[in-house]
Amino acid sequence: MLRKIAISIAAITALSHSISAHGESWFEVEVFIFERQTASVEKWLDASPPKLANNTVDIITPVISTDITGVAVGLNGCSSTDWASDTTQCNDPKVSNNMATHPSEVPLHVGAANPQSAYLGQGPVLLAQSQSQFKDIIRTLSREPYVKGLVHLTWQQNMQSRRAAKPVRIFGGKDFSNTFNYHGLGVKKQAETNTMPTGDYSSLGGLYDAPKINPVWELDGSINIYLSHYLYVENNLALRKPTQKMIETAPAAFNEYSALEIEGTKQLAPYLQSIPLIQNRRVRSGELHYFDHPQMGIVMQIRKMAQPTSVKPIDLTGHEPQNQPQPYAG
Repeated sequence: MLRKIAISIAAITALSHSISAHGESWFEVEVFIFERQTASVEKWLDASPPKLANNTVDIITPVISTDITGVAVGLNGCSSTDWASDTTQCNDPKVSNNMATHPSEVPLHVGAANPQSAYLGQGPVLLAQSQSQFKDIIRTLSREPYVKGLVHLTWQQNMQSRRAAKPVRIFGGKDFSNTFNYHGLGVKKQAETNTMPTGDYSSLGGLYDAPKINPVWELDGSINIYLSHYLYVENNLALRKPTQKMIETAPAAFNEYSALEIEGTKQLAPYLQSIPLIQNRRVRSGELHYFDHPQMGIVMQIRKMAQPTSVKPIDLTGHEPQNQPQPYAG
């Protein structure tokens, strides 16, 4: 009975997608971002970290993180579909799989475990490294002095209008969350016992009470590509670098005298600066594009591809397919 219902749903879905298939225009995107490790006279101490739109899609986290909440509390956790429909429920650490372990550094080459292909109606699809074409370009750039690769990935996406387009979150490099928060201010190092799961997991009713610490990546932001007669690329990225900055601090203890210190005091303190790369450019498919910056560079190519003709098969087991993109939940 379940199989018949699934087949019926698949048939209806396929019909609806075949009607609107002419409206989908898929392209393949490959990106290599690197840092220029050279001195610069420009100052960015007052620049803010990138602000990510709520509809930003994260295709990197599912392949580099390891979910630990579902194991810890004996629950299935939230799938990418759940994230899209009920983020409030999924933000509850007792039921979500948003608790995940992240590596201390993102691999330079990020890709799916196996070759992938897009389906009608699907969101951006991260491809395997074997499907990329920048091998020679990366090898050549890596030979240049003071060039440090940050992230390389390839994905396929349906290009839409600027209003309907969803940015793809891009991040790479080191995780600074042990020493800085997202806004660049220094944080106290937490004890080892507070950075690992705690609690009694001998029964399914155990609770996960470790604090959630979001990673603070060396490179972070998003790339939004949309179609409006021509292809347009909007880069909203930031490179994070440890430095020092004069920061205003509040009085250590409040008393009748400190109440008069309206401006507080300033002292030189560790600070994680954000070096922004914000650009909007019209591009042509098939051409190799280079986005230049004093501290980093982006090599990008948007390629035409065979258009998907079918919808993704339904998993009759009811399990969410692995390595699916998730709405950004930062």
